Amino acid sequence: MDFLDYREKLGIGYCDKDKFKYFLVKIFNILNNISNYPYSGCVSWEEYFYFCNLTGSQCDYHLSADYHNYERFNQCLTILDRHSNSLEEFLAYYIAFTNSIETEKTLPKNWVRENFANLLVDILAEAHIQIDLIVNDDEYFAFPKGAKELDDALVSQPLEWLSEYPQARSEWINALKDYSDLTDEKASEVADKFRKALERFFQEFFNSTKALENLKSEYGTYTKTNGVPSEISKNLETLLQSYTNFMNNYAKHHNGTGKNVLEYLLYQTGNIMRLLITLKQNEKGEKE
Repeated sequence: MDFLDYREKLGIGYCDKDKFKYFLVKIFNILNNISNYPYSGCVSWEEYFYFCNLTGSQCDYHLSADYHNYERFNQCLTILDRHSNSLEEFLAYYIAFTNSIETEKTLPKNWVRENFANLLVDILAEAHIQIDLIVNDDEYFAFPKGAKELDDALVSQPLEWLSEYPQARSEWINALKDYSDLTDEKASEVADKFRKALERFFQEFFNSTKALENLKSEYGTYTKTNGVPSEISKNLETLLQSYTNFMNNYAKHHNGTGKNVLEYLLYQTGNIMRLLITLKQNEKGEKE
């Protein structure tokens, strides 16, 4: 049982504001402790400059010499502290800092990009803040967590498996990034990006240029051919038709999608992709 769970058992609750304060103290405790070990908090001029330039922060050009690794790291912490007025602001700057750090370094004690990403994930979990990181091309972005089992199965795994479908993977990542920064005004736009990701996946999977709604029969036939009972295959076709009808009526051409249905659409999109990829993997396995 962690500290916050223990407090809950004692009847001492933590509101979101308290969780953020708890999170900030914990992560800065560790970051400041790293700064006491110059080899761990070693930040090159190139990393420091990239972070400052990326976030529009003023560079201190007096820190350009090689021996200022320690001071550059502390300057990065100062920038992070300056932008810790809200969780959203801090995450934006921290992830920018993380993505500025090299993925590999010569000295084994140097913290690399993955170390800072893992630190963030661990402290967010300890503070019971429902945000995770997704990595794409070695760069991280924040993603609001749902149920862990669903996120793993219907978001993370399809993202990994889509490597064989590069256009769909690119569309899916764009949709996930916009979902991570969701507002009511953008809900329909994000929903349509889910539709585009699924349409591009179907086109690559079935080697077709047809629109998503016109690939319904291919979807049903493929699932049935690969061992899915006909009753379920027909149901899957109907579900896909309902999905495309909603997207066309509320997302693609109208601003009628609310944030409350986006999580369902996210998981439904991932579920359809996961099913087809799993069937394809099983098909390959049987042939080998």
